[in-house]
Amino acid sequence: MRFALSLIAGLVLVGAAPLAAAEAAPSVYSASSAASASQPGRAEFGAGPASATKLDGRPYFTYDASPGGSIEDRIAIENFATKSLKLNVYTVDARTGAGGDFVYGARSAAPKQVGTWLKIIGQSSGQVTVPARTTIILPFRLKVPPNASPGDHAGAVIVSINGLVSGKNQKLKLEQRIATRVIIRVSGPLHPRLSIEHLHAAYSGHLDPFSSGTVTVSYTVHNTGNVLLGATQQVSVHGLFGSAAHATAVRGVPLLLPGGSYQVKTSVPGVLPEVWVTATVRLGPEGLRGDVNPGLHVTTASATVLTMPWILLAIVLALLVFLIVRNWRRLVRSPKPGPASVKQTPQGVKS
Repeated sequence: MRFALSLIAGLVLVGAAPLAAAEAAPSVYSASSAASASQPGRAEFGAGPASATKLDGRPYFTYDASPGGSIEDRIAIENFATKSLKLNVYTVDARTGAGGDFVYGARSAAPKQVGTWLKIIGQSSGQVTVPARTTIILPFRLKVPPNASPGDHAGAVIVSINGLVSGKNQKLKLEQRIATRVIIRVSGPLHPRLSIEHLHAAYSGHLDPFSSGTVTVSYTVHNTGNVLLGATQQVSVHGLFGSAAHATAVRGVPLLLPGGSYQVKTSVPGVLPEVWVTATVRLGPEGLRGDVNPGLHVTTASATVLTMPWILLAIVLALLVFLIVRNWRRLVRSPKPGPASVKQTPQGVKS
């Protein structure tokens, strides 16, 4: 129980990645599925925000800071194993991954933003030894550069352990990582903004012109503002003659860092082939819990797709051609009237 509570409180994300082959983009897993270096399938350490003596219950680190400002805080590292552990401690930048999740830089990648703002105090070697069944508290300092841009910035404090895993005729070096998120809002003008880009709709119908079909809608949600934003989503389709259909259970957009994007593809069933229909996407932006983001507004975008009932159209065209040909034949076969006779009026004879 203590282990689970500790991991939840620290919002720990554990990843195992080959140091030699995949350190540039380490995978990130939940703690329950992580593998430790000595006992695969069992995590043996945790980390999270702390007071002077213990984990303090914060899910991650969040700060409001001014350019040039400085903040000091602490992270707890807890060893659940029955032996001491030699752990790496370092700081990294964060970015939005392809699936919309936070992705953290590799140890070998030099940080360029938040990872450089964070410094572990008194740990120049980047390693700590934690005795068995013990929690240690490490202080760190956040120093925001004077030229930091307004808005949200993110990084993480990483606690990791190196180990070996045997494979087919080889041994892989793995790094098990726990990332404790750090989100910093730098004071200044805030511009919360989500954009819907590359919106495309495609219709798939049936041979029966009176049966409904499915519209597949794909698009990219792009955070073009400077604050962390997610969103609720609604996708609907409206026909030329008033019909309407809606996508069900569309997953919300996860919190995206400024500049991050998220790919969406969903289907709207029950769409009648009403010559053309309009697919509309509606985003209701949401920030991090507790954030105050002025100027939030719903974002919408639409795309039109042809849903022509081709068989019905072919039948109508065939009927029109038949009627035109029949009338033309009637006109050709009908007799032409002869020249009109001229009735002469007899004239009288003068006497």
